[in-house]
Amino acid sequence: MIAGNNEKQRSQLWGVAMTGSSILIIVIAIFFGVRLFTSNPLEGTWINEDSGLIMKVQGSGSAILEWPDQAKEGGTKLQYHVDLKSKIFTLYQEEAGEIEEMDYDTSGEYGFAAETMEGTYDYSLEQGELTLTEREYGDQMVFVKE
Repeated sequence: MIAGNNEKQRSQLWGVAMTGSSILIIVIAIFFGVRLFTSNPLEGTWINEDSGLIMKVQGSGSAILEWPDQAKEGGTKLQYHVDLKSKIFTLYQEEAGEIEEMDYDTSGEYGFAAETMEGTYDYSLEQGELTLTEREYGDQMVFVKE
């Protein structure tokens, strides 16, 4: 076997193996701990079963809203901000000077629908269900994670 009959050398190898595996476990725990507390819990695709609205929250600070009859057109793009401590989710349209060329509809019927989604919401997450509560009027929208 390794190190033959030399007990001292086997003991040193065992110590190196245990130290290496302990360091690896600590690094993995730190990675997942940091990811847990710094990641965006709202990121992903959410579906409102009442209206059929699909909200795709992306990690880049943008959200795409797709209405059921708009699926082929690419949706409407909004920006968002999440305050993790206060559990506040804010949707807003980009400033006119910031809009870049994109395949997303920001005018017409869907632009108006996006304007109705603009606002500040309190959010709660429970078992794959996102509840957005409008801060001003208290209206609620429930989304299910796809």
